[in-house]
Amino acid sequence: MEQELIPTEAMTSFSKSFSATPHAVRQARQLVGDRLAQWGVPAGCPAARTVALLVGELAANAVRHGSAPGRGFTLAVAMAALAPGGAAGPREGAAAVPLRIEVTDSRADRYPVLRPFGGEQENGRGLLLVDAFAAAWGVASAPQGKTVWCECLLHPAEMAPRM
Repeated sequence: MEQELIPTEAMTSFSKSFSATPHAVRQARQLVGDRLAQWGVPAGCPAARTVALLVGELAANAVRHGSAPGRGFTLAVAMAALAPGGAAGPREGAAAVPLRIEVTDSRADRYPVLRPFGGEQENGRGLLLVDAFAAAWGVASAPQGKTVWCECLLHPAEMAPRM
């Protein structure tokens, strides 16, 4: 019998620094997927895919627009800890689990701007996706750069394992 996941009061988190390369974006997505699985969010479930998308977009923006030469970015993720429940499957009315993603880069002089999408553009959709899938997002000054953050709510029904 599968156990339901219920958020506890505790938060679980991690952070890791990456080089400013396209390969690092892939590594960041994989690391977050692995960590979510360790925290009880099944790989490939809708919630894990949404978080991977958000991490990928924020990390790609840091690599493309936010890194000074020779400087990388730092990814930090925090989520309300999950505790095993008693019932199988997601419980109706169970609370959503808050998750925060932060990507800190070295360019304090370049803040991201949400721009309207032009149909002919090949780039520039990342923040539109973040805006669409995150409950909130923003930018904060960091000691040596800036932090672009987003928050999302992982609903129990979206954390069901893939069938």
